[in-house]
Amino acid sequence: MVIDRETFTEMAVHLKLASDSILKTARHLAVISEEADRPDLEEHWLEALDGLTSINAEMTVMEKLLRAVMEANQAENGPQENQAQ
Repeated sequence: MVIDRETFTEMAVHLKLASDSILKTARHLAVISEEADRPDLEEHWLEALDGLTSINAEMTVMEKLLRAVMEANQAENGPQENQAQ
């Protein structure tokens, strides 16, 4: 499978953003699980939900990029693969 530099870089950026969101969400969930009577508990729930939403968005973008790469490679290699089978 061949991927161009721009698409690879874009995927790496979204992977980094997803990773950052996972870490941020985990921190908020840790606070929530440790102390249920904190005055800022609602803020941590909202931040955790925001983090999960961000993770979902970044993973969706990466999935679309991977599909585009796969389709481009299939179109480029399609006749050769069909002849081999």
